[in-house]
Amino acid sequence: MSDILQELLRVSEKAANIARACRQQEALFQLLIQEKKDAEKNKKFAADFKTLADVLVQEVIKQNMESKFPGLGNKIYGEESNEFTNDLDSTYQYIKGSADVKANQGVFPSGLQCVTILIGVYDTQTGMPLMGVINQPFVSQNLSTLRWKGQCYWGLSYMGTNIHSLQLSISQRNDDETQTESSDTEFSRPFSAVISTSEKETIKAAVARVCGGSVFPAAGAGYKSLCVVQGLADIYIFSEDTTYKWDSCAAHAILRAMGGGIVDMKECLERSPQTGLDLPQLLYHMENKGASGVDLWANKGGLIAYRSRNRLDTFLSHLIQNLGPSETQT
Repeated sequence: MSDILQELLRVSEKAANIARACRQQEALFQLLIQEKKDAEKNKKFAADFKTLADVLVQEVIKQNMESKFPGLGNKIYGEESNEFTNDLDSTYQYIKGSADVKANQGVFPSGLQCVTILIGVYDTQTGMPLMGVINQPFVSQNLSTLRWKGQCYWGLSYMGTNIHSLQLSISQRNDDETQTESSDTEFSRPFSAVISTSEKETIKAAVARVCGGSVFPAAGAGYKSLCVVQGLADIYIFSEDTTYKWDSCAAHAILRAMGGGIVDMKECLERSPQTGLDLPQLLYHMENKGASGVDLWANKGGLIAYRSRNRLDTFLSHLIQNLGPSETQT
């Protein structure tokens, strides 16, 4: 497993270099954009686009893993097809990644900082995530050279072993506090959450009542999950079915290694914390029955990403209290 993880880290950095290189020349970048069609398209967007960088990143990961571990390449699933044709007769909308967006308490609402390369590994028998790598190619920019530096996060949760890249920094920052924090303190701390700008107004309002002013809109499912991994927010919540297994698997593995996870929001609201049942973790090995195209791998019940089970249980109790009956049952 360590060999696979090391290779994933190496190939994620190669992919990050591709992402940075494709952004260096704006005029060239605009020629590398293609509108997605039909089954590829995310129904969340009126127009959904992919870039040549997306395709290259995915193919580089596949080819490198197949080269290192023969037979693994055909077991890699991703968002993009490997076909790319730049038909200049089509209508294009410019894709601009802003470099000067300001963070709100560490959370970027949009911009290049929200770009993530996500690689998750799951058990084909149980569907549970085992390893995850999140590479953030655009973290800080040198204002003289305009070149970007990135950051990589990883986690492994396998056969009782749970390790992740944040362990050293957490132990240095908190010393023994992480292990000894009282439950009273944990329950009494205000909640914070990252949400999608396209979230339902009823959910936004309920989350705002639970979290007060600590609700942060942000772009990108991978980035919002990363905010939870980084500890910038307690919760990432999304009620719609327009995130996919490739959006959540990497962060899910890292969060599992940290003692958290990513659960099906709809099922959580239906069973409520008081039932005492196991949390409905997202699983990755089965297609959605009756679906087609990318919807085969959609997270149909929405999702909630979290670092602490106790915090999640308390958050869900408050959320259910602040949602009307119709929202709780849908």
